[in-house]
Amino acid sequence: MATAELRPSAFGRDPSLSPDELADYLAEIGGTLVAYGCPSYRLEDVIRVVGALEGFEAQAFAFPTGLFVTVFAKGMDRPVLRMTRVKEWGVMLDRLALVDEIFNDVGQDRLTIRAAIERLRALKEEKAAYPRALHFMATAVVSAAAAVFFRGGTKDVAVAAAIGALVGMMGWALRKNPASRFLVELGGSFIAALAAWMITRVRPDISREVLVLSGVITLVPGMTLTTGLAELAQKNLVTGSARLMEAFAAFLLIIFGIAFALGIERLLGDRVPFGDVPRECFGALGHVFAVLAASFAFTVLFSVPKRYWWASVLSASVGWITTGLGTRYLPGQIAAFGAALAICLYANLAARFTQRPAQLFQLPGMTLLVPGSFGFLSLEAFLRGELAGGAAKAFDMMLIAGGLVAGVLMANVLLPARKLL
Repeated sequence: MATAELRPSAFGRDPSLSPDELADYLAEIGGTLVAYGCPSYRLEDVIRVVGALEGFEAQAFAFPTGLFVTVFAKGMDRPVLRMTRVKEWGVMLDRLALVDEIFNDVGQDRLTIRAAIERLRALKEEKAAYPRALHFMATAVVSAAAAVFFRGGTKDVAVAAAIGALVGMMGWALRKNPASRFLVELGGSFIAALAAWMITRVRPDISREVLVLSGVITLVPGMTLTTGLAELAQKNLVTGSARLMEAFAAFLLIIFGIAFALGIERLLGDRVPFGDVPRECFGALGHVFAVLAASFAFTVLFSVPKRYWWASVLSASVGWITTGLGTRYLPGQIAAFGAALAICLYANLAARFTQRPAQLFQLPGMTLLVPGSFGFLSLEAFLRGELAGGAAKAFDMMLIAGGLVAGVLMANVLLPARKLL
């Protein structure tokens, strides 16, 4: 909901609403937003503003795995406290859009808070926006597009798509078990490296480097890293640190999964070197098709509502165009700043016109920036055995991530979305 529309006369304050009922609602909507990928600084603003419009002082402390909410009013002996624990989370933009609709209905007095709590709880039973088979196809498409960006040829792209689908199926199988869901990055990277080794033994004309990098691209926690830095920039120190550690742990698991496959290869005395195959690069038209294909794949992977498929295409296109222009004339970190600024300005403008959350228009383009053109270059150098070069590129990646965060923050100053979510 636009902040300009949130005023007591429109919000329809219910004088019979108790602090406990408001706390239940705020905990329910807050926990749902945490689970569906809303940044903590936006979530805490939502809770604070809704509490004020209902005549209470509401405060929240959000972190990636849970939420504390307190509700207080004059005359109360002590505040009402609620705690929500989030055990499963991920980016589900269709659910985030539905939460935004419920929030808007409450804010415009079309829905009572009691009814809103029931609708929020019913969201957990909603069917997924896209079938599972389509998710496997989407991971294949993202890996194929990444192979194009990593300067792979036609055969590299085809094999990378197959490995990407295999990694997607591995992730689905591991997530079904609560105990094994933490092994998604490890299992996926191991399967990608193992499959790349076996294929390049038979077809040495295919770049193993491209296959490994493209196969694990959907596992890279690029958005977690960028969101964590943005949280720190917003002085959400606990949440930002937690997200950075989550990204760091995911990177470690990816690297160890690849190293585990290489270790098995060494034990068997059969080693296929990295980086020794000449790469057949696609032209500009191939990159255009790759961007369009990746944007449709992100629509599925992020569960973008079907009526907003065009948002993913525009977001990815803005990111690709600004990245291409920026990297041609500017240093990497400045190009990253300009690309993030352009994407977030577009996202905030689209959020103003559609009255939908800005994340709906921001994530596809930002995801294409983080792991595609800028991120993961250090791992590529490490795979080649260039340890010093890998460390230098890892530092460059942090500078670029800082540029992305600065672009996001600057866009919110120049053109605020006027949306709490």
